[in-house]
Amino acid sequence: MIDKVKKSFSTGLLRVKWIATFLAERTKAETSVAKLLYQKTKIEGRINDLYSDVGKRVRELREKGEEAVLNDDMVQQALDEIMKLQESVDNFKSKADNINKLPD
Repeated sequence: MIDKVKKSFSTGLLRVKWIATFLAERTKAETSVAKLLYQKTKIEGRINDLYSDVGKRVRELREKGEEAVLNDDMVQQALDEIMKLQESVDNFKSKADNINKLPD
């Protein structure tokens, strides 16, 4: 009888250890995902700021009578930076998706 209790206790203890390990790994993964999504949100905020700057600059150029607003250096730099930042956002999103996937 005591051997059966010891065996059941050992089996239960192994299961508790497995659950604790699993929960620790999932918590670590979810924390990593949260960090990546936070960084993605910060970059998206910067992109929105750049869109605002481009809009203001285009308005200024139009008021001055400029026709070729896309040839303006400030507009080109902002658009180039937006493209780079958008790639970073996509990269953070794909990393977060990969971390969040459960193994098959």
